[in-house]
Amino acid sequence: MSQRLATWKLLCAGISSLILVMGIARFAMTPLLPAMQAATGLGDDGAGFLAASNYAGYLSGALFASRLRDPLKKLFYFRLGIVFAVLTTAAMALSDHVIIWSVLRYFGGLTSAAGMVIGTAIILDHLKQRHRPDFIGIHFSGVGLGVVLSGTVLTLIEPIMSWDQGWLLVGGIGLLLALPCLFWMNVHNLNTAPAAHADAVSMRSKPILFLLISYGFAGATFSIGTTFIISIMAQSPSLSDSRNLAWILLGVALAPSCYFWMRSAVKLGDFRALTLAYLLQALGCALPVIWPSTASALIGGFLFGACFMGIVTVVLALGGKLSPHNPSALIGILVVSYGVGQIVGPVLAGIAMEKTGYSEIGLWSAAACSLLSIVTLAGSRCPGDKPVEENCGCLT
Repeated sequence: MSQRLATWKLLCAGISSLILVMGIARFAMTPLLPAMQAATGLGDDGAGFLAASNYAGYLSGALFASRLRDPLKKLFYFRLGIVFAVLTTAAMALSDHVIIWSVLRYFGGLTSAAGMVIGTAIILDHLKQRHRPDFIGIHFSGVGLGVVLSGTVLTLIEPIMSWDQGWLLVGGIGLLLALPCLFWMNVHNLNTAPAAHADAVSMRSKPILFLLISYGFAGATFSIGTTFIISIMAQSPSLSDSRNLAWILLGVALAPSCYFWMRSAVKLGDFRALTLAYLLQALGCALPVIWPSTASALIGGFLFGACFMGIVTVVLALGGKLSPHNPSALIGILVVSYGVGQIVGPVLAGIAMEKTGYSEIGLWSAAACSLLSIVTLAGSRCPGDKPVEENCGCLT
């Protein structure tokens, strides 16, 4: 695969990789979780542990991926991740032991990093060479398309297939998605990334510290919401019938959200755009428990899906804006902060839900973390109308 591929083939490979590693390997467990809990006795605390294992895998994989500079090594680990995404997904059907599941979810998280971090880096480098970096929004639509695909398929087969058959089915779909990833992704004409510039934004500055704390709460909101939203709805008589449609609507909203929030950040400023996104995200999490109904479940799922990946996109873009000579340093620590929130959030929420017997506490805690993101983000705002400057670290 040494020849230059058409842009549409590269985008197809990138979108397919995100559908596989995010929509299936990472998020298929959300619609499958109620059936897994009913059939195996898995508790909310165990479900939280599985989610934490998956996010720990993503965090460690993202940190490893951020150190890769050689394009050929990037391609090798990307392809390895694609293969393991299929294998770890299908293997979930072969056991009902939480320890084995947690190991598989950890490696599934590693594969998510291969697609989301390494694959995205390769695609972005190609798009920059072709003077079409704006096409990266098309690439990120794969996450939402993956949620829609897995959610729709698992909803349709729910009455006729068991949870383990569901895992095998989405694993088979993943195998088909792996083909364009393996054959159409290449690193032709891509160069080794330069060494980081010594002049970087101070990680100890007040605005950066508040940004990191705010983003950590965002990670907790994301992981709690995507882990428990369907299982919580399944336990509510007024929400159970609409839970899978809410998940599908989440994916529909997610697909264009990255482009929408990046445009919003340009027009409103990063601070205002993030504040609005966090507020809508909190509303999306809380709405189904404030007003338990089919309409609230669908609106809540749509709002949540419309925000969480957009927040990630805007914040990571700040890594390049606030530290243009060394974006990997700031992006790396942002990934760590988000990852810590992803790991701690579902564990604490799952324990609280199990101990209190009040499942709705999961969505309440997700909404609370999103509001805490707004509170802590205020500490990173530039005073007055001061513009964002290199090494300043504050947000407009």
